[in-house]
Amino acid sequence: MLKRTLVLSAVVLFAASVGMASPKKAAASKAKSWSGYVTDSSCATKGMKAVTNADCVKRCVDAGSKYVLYDTRSKKVYQLDPQSSVAEHATHHVKISGTLDGDTIHVDSVAMIAAKAAAKPAS
Repeated sequence: MLKRTLVLSAVVLFAASVGMASPKKAAASKAKSWSGYVTDSSCATKGMKAVTNADCVKRCVDAGSKYVLYDTRSKKVYQLDPQSSVAEHATHHVKISGTLDGDTIHVDSVAMIAAKAAAKPAS
């Protein structure tokens, strides 16, 4: 009888712990969106001129770099998966929708958006 009670208690505790973890996982998998420039992992750390230089990005990707999203607001670099979903948008200013897993965005959709013009100094 005692053995049966202990086993039943262990099963209940395990089920409760799994149930508590599920909402957190579900919240992490909700679709979100990010905006920035599709560039490569090498050029992303070199500043805006490199991020938007199509020749540089192409050379780096041909040499083995991966496409990433450079978020201009947060200055954060996100890995992108699958790579094929963003290849045609290299150096474009985009809005990417998907789910975040660590520092990787699992891309659901990509849409080009207008780049913000640099502020002109007052005369």
